[in-house]
Amino acid sequence: MTSANEKPMFRDLNADNDPEVTEIESLCLRCQKNGITKLLLTKIPFYKEVVLMSFSCDHCNWENNELQPASKIQEKGVIYKLKVENSKDLARVVVKTEWASITIPELEFEIPAHSQEGTVTNVEGIIARACSNLHSTLAYLKKEDPDSAGKIEEFIEKMTKLKSGESPFYINSFLENFNAPLPDPQLEVSYFDQSLEEIRMLGLQVPEDSENATSSVQLKEEDEDLREEVLGLPTNCYSCNAPCTTNMKITHILLLLSYIY
Repeated sequence: MTSANEKPMFRDLNADNDPEVTEIESLCLRCQKNGITKLLLTKIPFYKEVVLMSFSCDHCNWENNELQPASKIQEKGVIYKLKVENSKDLARVVVKTEWASITIPELEFEIPAHSQEGTVTNVEGIIARACSNLHSTLAYLKKEDPDSAGKIEEFIEKMTKLKSGESPFYINSFLENFNAPLPDPQLEVSYFDQSLEEIRMLGLQVPEDSENATSSVQLKEEDEDLREEVLGLPTNCYSCNAPCTTNMKITHILLLLSYIY
């Protein structure tokens, strides 16, 4: 607990409070000279505690922004599904960590986990950034692969139309709830048990029982696959010594025993 005079480490970010930003001199990965990293520990309403990081280098003018979660990792994974119906929905805040993915099912578009650093933006910003990244590849593709360049231009056009807010679409990520703390009729939230691969990806220790259970299942599946497989071994015929192939297959032979009394 914090005392009356002691401020919490993660404070709500609002206009009434002056944000406490920590500045650290750090190495620039681009020019290998020193730049400045700014850290802000804050809370995102109805989300969790996060660390906002911003790096800038005066030597090469390189800048980088990143968001890292700072709270306890949840036991279950969560999926947020928003139906974007108008231009107001395009302004909803989107929080994407490094571990999260964003999808727009109508366009079969996905920003997979680990493909981007964590960021705080809005729905329109997600679309604009995706279009910008695709635009950056067009100059090269128009020379090397005109067909692919044409398809990307068509896709960018479809993405751009989404920013008008005229065509409803769904987007999956952590999104702002306009009715918080009450449910939002446009925002569907569901939870799921994380797979062992996802648990390992988060750097958590996998329970030994789960490991053993998974190993048993894998061994059983491998054993079943082996029973369906026919192995061909090169050999020689016992009668004429000519080259031939011996086929082998694992199977069960039912043994019946009769007892006569």
